[in-house]
Amino acid sequence: MAEPELLAADMRSKAGHYEVLGETYAKFEFFEKGWNPYSRFLDVDKVDLILRRRTATGRHYREIQVKFGKLYPVGPEWERRLFDFTSWRFFKEDEFAAQIDQKDFFIAYVLSRDPTPDKPAYQGDIFIFPVRDFDRVIRCGIPSKGQRKIYLSRLYGEAERWVLRRATRFDEITEDTCLDVTAYRRNFDALLAGVS
Repeated sequence: MAEPELLAADMRSKAGHYEVLGETYAKFEFFEKGWNPYSRFLDVDKVDLILRRRTATGRHYREIQVKFGKLYPVGPEWERRLFDFTSWRFFKEDEFAAQIDQKDFFIAYVLSRDPTPDKPAYQGDIFIFPVRDFDRVIRCGIPSKGQRKIYLSRLYGEAERWVLRRATRFDEITEDTCLDVTAYRRNFDALLAGVS
């Protein structure tokens, strides 16, 4: 049986906006965890999805901003000693200033790589941050031209451990060079924190 033909990277990048792909992955993940996801079409409040869930204590709603990051194999030798995959994008420091006090507002950060014949592009790397926590993550990012560069990287040899890089180049992982964000990977429980 012939192998299925994979789209070349340049064709995939022309196929559609990556944020839509991230939202699709996020909807599937939230549905699998018992939430009913609804899409917003006017993104005036930074809300891409509204989640609804019924529990014994009533109906609960969550507002979600979905961010998508493309995962790349790391390049330079110093990176390869510490990480295997990384993703980066820029955020303004005050990106979520208007939402910072909303307890029902979350950032779903979806990471995906190019597919290979033996592995899918998306491998469950969804990070769920309460907005206040993600604001702190942004402020720990690397300053760059009035914004913050957010590098999320997976540690080499530790498939479940992820960090935010706080520096551009370093030889070891310390609290000064990286912020551990592992707890936010597949952090679906945060959506019901405080609900009895």
